[in-house]
Amino acid sequence: MDQTWLKTTLERFKNEQDPIRKFLKETKLFEEALANQEFEKTDLLIRKELGGILTSFKESFRKLEEGFVAKAQIQNIGKTNPATTLLDRIIMKVNSAGYGLNGLGTGVKATQEELENLLNHDFGMLTKAGELQKEILETLPTSFASNPEAAIESINKLFLNFETQFEARNSIFLKK
Repeated sequence: MDQTWLKTTLERFKNEQDPIRKFLKETKLFEEALANQEFEKTDLLIRKELGGILTSFKESFRKLEEGFVAKAQIQNIGKTNPATTLLDRIIMKVNSAGYGLNGLGTGVKATQEELENLLNHDFGMLTKAGELQKEILETLPTSFASNPEAAIESINKLFLNFETQFEARNSIFLKK
């Protein structure tokens, strides 16, 4: 995916008008609530893709555990649990990420610039997830065979770094 995908998807959601949405946008009560929904829909698509990439790591860990069982390496069974638990937490954060205090009842409304920044941030996380995927999948089998504890520790550090980068999205909505 590249920036053109992001722009065309955003434009597609912006131009999407079913009769009910069109009517509600014309009423004063719902006009503000339905404003900028194209950003939220596009961001949701990006976060679903991000969650899918992260979920693929769980499958890799499961296959690694299967290998331990097949090779009767009892001492290594369960070593991936800390990384899997951390990964579950990150996936939950990605899938349920919010938009700060942005909402109907809060009195705070995100600007279009803030929403664009958020969208670009989450889109950039897709690239970082690809780099993370490449790094982990290339080094996991060999590093785990030689020193499982060190391998899981380095994977956890990569995941924690990714989590910190993803959580930086919250600072976008801080009003100065």
